[in-house]
Amino acid sequence: MCTPALAASQPHLSLMAVGELRDVLTALELGQGPTAVAGLMAIDAESWQAIEQRLAAVGGDLRAVLQAASVGAPVLPHLA
Repeated sequence: MCTPALAASQPHLSLMAVGELRDVLTALELGQGPTAVAGLMAIDAESWQAIEQRLAAVGGDLRAVLQAASVGAPVLPHLA
């Protein structure tokens, strides 16, 4: 678990960004590229940092997640 000092220094992932990312992944699964791009553009900078840090912590990166979602493959297969 994070200490208060460590948690305060980490970027915050907003609930709106979580919803946008979920919608992006759904749009990719449905082959709706322009909708996915619009959703990605709606995510704020601090949430992007939080997303990147969390993906890196589990051995992933955003590009790999988006590519996997676009072809219906497991997003982080090494965690399955």
